[in-house]
Amino acid sequence: MTFPPSVSHDTGYVCRLKKTLYDLKQAPHAWFDKFFIVISSLGFVFSSYNSALFVKCTNISRIIMSLYVDVMIITGDDIDGILVLKTYLARQFEMKDLSSLLR
Repeated sequence: MTFPPSVSHDTGYVCRLKKTLYDLKQAPHAWFDKFFIVISSLGFVFSSYNSALFVKCTNISRIIMSLYVDVMIITGDDIDGILVLKTYLARQFEMKDLSSLLR
């Protein structure tokens, strides 16, 4: 590995990475840890039946999100809450909205 041009360094030193790289085995775990922190801060909890199923229930609404590898399926009866969730997730992660599941 070579130093980026913008980094000044002395010869004989190595880089210490502060971010996880996608090619490493730990990358999915690091991504899921960050994802879990973000989702938990929004009030979601993961299902006792499936750790890839996240649920947010209030007195008047319910949002359910299923996560499989790099695909999220978001559904529920709170349309405004779903839009807020998608906007927030788009600011935290690089993602695309592929629209409705049923076409």
